[in-house]
Amino acid sequence: MRCPSLHNRRSVMTPDARLASAQTSGPPPPGERPHIALTGRSGSLLVSSGQTAVGADGRLIASGRVGAQIDLTEARRCAWQCTLNVLTAVQSEIGSLDRIAATVRLTVYVASDPAFTDQHLVADAATECLLDVLGPKVGRHARAAIGVAVLPTGSPVEVEATFELA
Repeated sequence: MRCPSLHNRRSVMTPDARLASAQTSGPPPPGERPHIALTGRSGSLLVSSGQTAVGADGRLIASGRVGAQIDLTEARRCAWQCTLNVLTAVQSEIGSLDRIAATVRLTVYVASDPAFTDQHLVADAATECLLDVLGPKVGRHARAAIGVAVLPTGSPVEVEATFELA
């Protein structure tokens, strides 16, 4: 699910510019709930709250369980959008994605039909998004892909990440 325009211009574009390019119609940073921050910090680590597949209009781009109402292609699209939402939240917290020294861990939750066992393929889209926006040096990470029964608001995918700041 590579974004060709990002891939071809990676060497001349900053991560912030790549995020802006990838979000041609992306939503603004998600709003905080009074008791939950979009990110949390401890020392040089920045942890994002989980982000669902909310699009530019503030609504889910898909709803349901993967392997039932949602196919693999749509689930990967959702994972990509969730990851863009994570990066947008992080950018709103730290000002510039250039401040990220490393992606430490990515966790991808997939609302799955009991017979669906390809959560890792859904998570691959989130990994590809990070690599496209941040580049391979900063975007490479440890990862978990976890199948769950249901996610908030019916989102098929939720993504959270931990970053080390420079």
